[in-house]
Amino acid sequence: MDLVEISKYIFAAVITIYVLVSFTGATIRDDKKRRAIYATQSTTTFIFHLLGYIILFLNNNNDIKYLILYCFEFGLAFATMVVYDVIYPKSSKLLVNNMIFLMSMGYVFIARLNFDQAVRQFIFACIGIGITFFVPMIIKKFKKMRDLGWIYAAVSFALLLALFFSSRVYGAKINITLGPITIQPSEFVKILFVFFIASMYNKALTWKKLLLTSLAAAAHIVIFIASNDLGAALIFFVAYIMMTFVATRRLVLLLGTTGLGILGALIAAKTVPHVIKRVVAWRDPWSNIYGSGYQIAYALFSIAAGGWFGVGLTRGRPDTIPFVANDMIFAAISEEMGIIVAIGVLFVSLNCLILIMNIASRCNTLFYRLVAVGFGVTYAFQVFLTVGGVLKIIPLTGVTLPFVSYGGSSLIVSLIMFAIINGMYTMRQDSGESSKPDITYRRREPKAEVSNKNETGLNEDMSEYFKKDDFESDISKRKKGLSSEKAGDDRGKTRYYSPEDFKNIDDYNEFDDSKF
Repeated sequence: MDLVEISKYIFAAVITIYVLVSFTGATIRDDKKRRAIYATQSTTTFIFHLLGYIILFLNNNNDIKYLILYCFEFGLAFATMVVYDVIYPKSSKLLVNNMIFLMSMGYVFIARLNFDQAVRQFIFACIGIGITFFVPMIIKKFKKMRDLGWIYAAVSFALLLALFFSSRVYGAKINITLGPITIQPSEFVKILFVFFIASMYNKALTWKKLLLTSLAAAAHIVIFIASNDLGAALIFFVAYIMMTFVATRRLVLLLGTTGLGILGALIAAKTVPHVIKRVVAWRDPWSNIYGSGYQIAYALFSIAAGGWFGVGLTRGRPDTIPFVANDMIFAAISEEMGIIVAIGVLFVSLNCLILIMNIASRCNTLFYRLVAVGFGVTYAFQVFLTVGGVLKIIPLTGVTLPFVSYGGSSLIVSLIMFAIINGMYTMRQDSGESSKPDITYRRREPKAEVSNKNETGLNEDMSEYFKKDDFESDISKRKKGLSSEKAGDDRGKTRYYSPEDFKNIDDYNEFDDSKF
């Protein structure tokens, strides 16, 4: 039994251990108790990455360039862990480790498919990680970003309109070429779009503001549909409806926008030529297996050939699948490393989503909460579109698998998104931030025995509840865990505050129907 054959079982065991410790770590709150989890994650990532490159080295006539590239990639991963540990000790190391693990898997498969692409992917990773070292610091210091809603929209529209001057690539206008560099604007617009929605919903949300935000979001989606970038259109639509639901807590809005989206998709499937081709290829790829159905058919062949443990790294035929390093890398993983490793990738992605949503739930400020939700939904839905297309669950949309697929724009933007989330997590862990109460919504306190109001000096004039000084004093007492006779008298009563009380507080987001 040679190394490639043995490695099939090692890869399956390594990713199984990684998944188990990752989910275990997500249930532990004490960072000191997580140290063994972090060490196990780092060790399994190192084993997976090293074993992959040893096999590539041996199966390419002992070409030393593979070992050189491995050393550079290992150095970048090690530097990333050290920098986050030293500069941002309160960051989510579980999220950082997941990011590095997925990138390491991507390195191995891209190098196996095309060494030149692997070198470029490493350069993109260096650029992206270099940027991310500064992102958490910027997030913590630059608080005005929550007030730049229409600026985000203007920049994103400028990037998207540039697509109309680009050339078509396989029926879609998705790339802008600047000399030797090709940029995919839709990837960078993801960040701007999420920040735009979060900024618009940050303060007092009215029907007028909701309508304007929805029209701007619809304009983004229409531009993507016009450029035949269907994957981006779906991602932006889902991010919009989920952020709107979190901000308004209105189920009717969620169901209504979802229904409109489904109706729009059905109309597009009947009228838009590019969408019609994708749907026909998805419904019956075998009828035109050497035409529009070729990519999905051969992806299914590869997955079926892999079985549980795969045929072995370098022993498959992923080169028969068009754009395998970009859109179909999940099929290559399934073929050469097997279904166990492929499922492991999905579980690591799920673990990332859980961590992101946990961070979102702990954010005191609505703006940061919405940003985290937006990025989490964007990441998760992109994984679903990629894997669902490969498995023929849904039509192919041409989106990449974050951190794993080849693509500079996708990798850099994914790194920035995770860095922003880590920046918010760092703020939440800060003692000053974590002690702030969440005053976004009305509160009802537990009932208690009400003492005689004459003893506390309260009168029948309810305007006392709306005095700013009393409000700030009440908040101060709650933060310090103090109690007073007056606070005790207020228990069991629902307090209502007018928008005037919150005019200087960014956390306020009362959706007031009475204004319109």
